[in-house]
Amino acid sequence: MKKLIFLSLFAFSSAVSVAQISLSLPVERMIYQRNNSNQAYIHITGNFTAEYDSITAKVFPRVSGQGTEGSWQTIDYRDDKPYFYGKYLANGGWYKLGVKAYKDGVVIDSVGRERVGIGEVFVVAGQSNASGITDYVDPNVGNYPTGIGYDSDEDRSNVMHFSNGENTYDLLPIGFSKMASTDVANDTLFIGPFQSAPWCWGKVSEDLVTALNVPVLFYGAAFGGTKVQWWKESANGEPLTNPSFFIKEEFDHPYGALAIVMKMYTGLTGLRSVLWHQGESDHGTASSTYRAYLEQVIAKTREHSEVPNLTWMVARASYSFNPASNVINGQQATIDNDANVFNGPTTDNITGTTYRHDNIHMDTDAGILEHASYWVNSITGGFLSSSTPTLATDLIEPTMSCNTSNASTPITLTSPATYNNYAWSNRNNTDAEAEGEFGNCCRSHTVLPGPNYIRLNWGYDSTNSITVGSGVYALNVRKPTSEKILFSPLIDLSTLTLPTNPSFTASAGQIRPGDSVTLTGANCNGTYQWSNGSFGSPLTFSPASTDSYTLACKTLHCLSNSTSPTQVVVSSCFPNALNISGTVSSSESPYQSQQSLQSQQIISSPSGNIQYTAAQSVTLNPGFRADNGSVFRASISNCP
Repeated sequence: MKKLIFLSLFAFSSAVSVAQISLSLPVERMIYQRNNSNQAYIHITGNFTAEYDSITAKVFPRVSGQGTEGSWQTIDYRDDKPYFYGKYLANGGWYKLGVKAYKDGVVIDSVGRERVGIGEVFVVAGQSNASGITDYVDPNVGNYPTGIGYDSDEDRSNVMHFSNGENTYDLLPIGFSKMASTDVANDTLFIGPFQSAPWCWGKVSEDLVTALNVPVLFYGAAFGGTKVQWWKESANGEPLTNPSFFIKEEFDHPYGALAIVMKMYTGLTGLRSVLWHQGESDHGTASSTYRAYLEQVIAKTREHSEVPNLTWMVARASYSFNPASNVINGQQATIDNDANVFNGPTTDNITGTTYRHDNIHMDTDAGILEHASYWVNSITGGFLSSSTPTLATDLIEPTMSCNTSNASTPITLTSPATYNNYAWSNRNNTDAEAEGEFGNCCRSHTVLPGPNYIRLNWGYDSTNSITVGSGVYALNVRKPTSEKILFSPLIDLSTLTLPTNPSFTASAGQIRPGDSVTLTGANCNGTYQWSNGSFGSPLTFSPASTDSYTLACKTLHCLSNSTSPTQVVVSSCFPNALNISGTVSSSESPYQSQQSLQSQQIISSPSGNIQYTAAQSVTLNPGFRADNGSVFRASISNCP
């Protein structure tokens, strides 16, 4: 009951209040790879339009038993960065995510995500029995149906529904969808960043969710009709040897999509393993050659991901009208020679037209389901506890400075470290720019990123620092050698307001020790910030000694220039004549004048205690009174 009440209030408060915080990561359906203790950090970042003190987060299982409810944890405190960023440690599961902002102990806003997961993340690589087939017309067997394969009815099955056959990094989105064709256009389910058919992976995903009770995410980087030699050559940047007409070297085919996952997406979500199913095109390849080529591909993925022990699972697969022992032996030698390469399924025994319509592809209903079961058995048969997963990488955190004298471009954003390449974004891609296109041997498909996908344009700048005005910005950097890409939080400065130049007055230029002074500011469109660290106006305080004070005006992201200093002297010796009044009810600092002193004070009993000193005269005017038991002294002398 408490959970239901909280969630209702949470949704209501976000709907009716003016938004003061927003969430950029995680995006909906983002899955973070768990470690072997069933835990992972959810990386949480967003922006704000009002001052806050701290950001807290909590996870709630979407369905009882599908995760562990967390506790509210502080993930970030307000600092000088124009965004918030923190991490939340949770157990494997399928969650609603709640995020709250606090100011002075009070919740000022709350946001969240409906679906965020901690589970298992895979990338598929290889050829057509890994990538699937769409609209392929074979003269012997006829036409394959569009989008052949099975999607998943399980809500916890996820993909990036996008495909970019040109492997253009600058146009790749960050976003995820349910692994179901009913959620996507034209009944075609893309498995981004490259594949255009669900094939067996929808069923694999569904069965893994059932077996593991955690959500799963599949990336697709397989390329039909490819040889292991072409994978090796494209991974190493070498010319391809007699490639098929549909393989484009200028787009880094066929390795380019796998490189994208290694360099870009693995850092965002983490990864359990590469799932490799390839070999049908390599009947003429010697075992030792196959092994040498595949080991080079594996090495390149480890270089690009910066994970020296990156896990691979390699299927023993060669069947194309008949099996090829040379390929199987090369695959097995690769597995046996590397502790982080694991046995995948042996699929050459799936034969016959019941399973392979064309005697090559496991494309029938029975074939797809059988193929899926082989992969599920391999993944759940001890592999997860034996393999070492790769976890998500921290975001980079640009610093910000504000120069209010430059009204048009007052903000400078700077990379936190030195990298090989910098790419800034100041806008989203248009539909024309964001559209992805997949083209295989037989048909092209186009797709736009989903409505909740981040689709930033990265063509803005190439330096480690930029000077900007109002807008929304982000940075990605590319590391030397590995070319791994790291991302910053989204930096939303669209409501940027520059501060006005304030002024202030002091209630007195000199006070006695223990007395108070009041500083009153004016002309600030934000928060009054005093040089003694105090905020607000008017400011009343008792300074301990003589000091000078300045005032600046602070808006959400910028601080104005400070005023000229105003000195407040703390001393009982005044250079001018004094005329004093009021009541003395305790022991106070003396009044001393280098000229004359007049008083109408009442020195009350029993604790009133005061001393007057003046160089010229001390005059007790009508109204002055010293009660019985009080202490009052007057003398004629100069003060230092």
